[in-house]
Amino acid sequence: MLRKLTFAALFLLLGMSVETALAAGGTHQHGGGGQEPSFNHCSKPENSPSLLCANVPTPHIAPDGSLWLIWAEHGHVYVGHRKNPASGSFEKISRITKQARQLDINGESRPKIAVGPQGDVYLTFTAKGEKKYTGVVYFAQSQDGGNSFSVPRKISDEERPSSQRFATLGVNKQGRIHIAWLDKRDLFTAKKAKNNYSGSAMYYAFSDDRGNSFSANKKGMDHSCECCRTAMDYDLDDNPVIIWRHIFGKNFRDHAMLKIKADGTPEKMERISEDDWAIDGCPHHGPDLSISASGMRHVVWFTDADKRSGLFYAHQQKQGGMFSAPMGVGNPDNQAAHPQVLSVDEILYIVWKEFDGEKSSVLLIQSNDEGQSWSAPIPVATTKGASDHPFLIKDDKGLYLSWATAFEGWQLFTLAQR
Repeated sequence: MLRKLTFAALFLLLGMSVETALAAGGTHQHGGGGQEPSFNHCSKPENSPSLLCANVPTPHIAPDGSLWLIWAEHGHVYVGHRKNPASGSFEKISRITKQARQLDINGESRPKIAVGPQGDVYLTFTAKGEKKYTGVVYFAQSQDGGNSFSVPRKISDEERPSSQRFATLGVNKQGRIHIAWLDKRDLFTAKKAKNNYSGSAMYYAFSDDRGNSFSANKKGMDHSCECCRTAMDYDLDDNPVIIWRHIFGKNFRDHAMLKIKADGTPEKMERISEDDWAIDGCPHHGPDLSISASGMRHVVWFTDADKRSGLFYAHQQKQGGMFSAPMGVGNPDNQAAHPQVLSVDEILYIVWKEFDGEKSSVLLIQSNDEGQSWSAPIPVATTKGASDHPFLIKDDKGLYLSWATAFEGWQLFTLAQR
């Protein structure tokens, strides 16, 4: 069980265990006088890989407790691994792509990595498609613990894949791999037939043979919003639950949730909230999901609707049940954005970003009673430069915050210890 943190305990842990993670064996000097440091090093592909220059680094802790990190740099995808998540340099960094590509990389659309129960390593990334605002999702695997990786291959079963973006990746306890993404193939078909079609669609595929082959692409639901991240977690029966921003009615861009059954078919879609946000555009602000050991589903999201605006949290006691009333998170006046929620034992954590006009901060709240009550927000990291979305990850020893910034590079903070 993770220690339930008081404010003083949290600050003590942060002060003792903040790590700036660099490329293997590297050193990092901060710029002085509040000026942005020079990143000439990052403009030279021959200096890659360097975590000071990593785009959208995304972490994952494997079942054996080791840390995996995937990121993009100079058109290539890299994977790093180290045994101890909290400290040390990366023992191995692998380049996944043989040739540089036009990668589709931003905070919402980023490479993903997951490790199966047998120690296999799986990853996805997206290259830009032939048409504007399209992409192609690629998958690669390692069946020798990350010593070597397969040549990346396309997940789409379209004749000419070019309509997939915003993929999410997961592996359940039985080793089944799930990939879900937003797909525009039905939009393109409708346009050719001169029919109306809103947004894109949520598609998914799965593999039961360690990633050697995948099922046919399956449509989970028509009319997803086309430009926000998707998220996935596993229910108590080891089947995935996927959430995404969806278009309800004519143009209400709220959030939906869908469970995939063991036979690979989708259950009935559920609506998370009725914000009724009508916007003719791309919010680029997706939701997040964490399912607790009791089976409660915890969700966080952003909306800018008339009835409510900002970040919000809600939970669902059981599948098919009503969600709790949305609870506001963060300070909208400080541009509170990009929340993530994570359940650890009986404790629930939410992190997000805010900007006060001078610096960006990651703030954290915690609940010890499954979201019924919450602590006051605590700032756990700050930067004066640009920054990526924050991520929470966990192992059997602690809780960690992963955050990449222009000044400090990729960092891993220990927030709680067992």
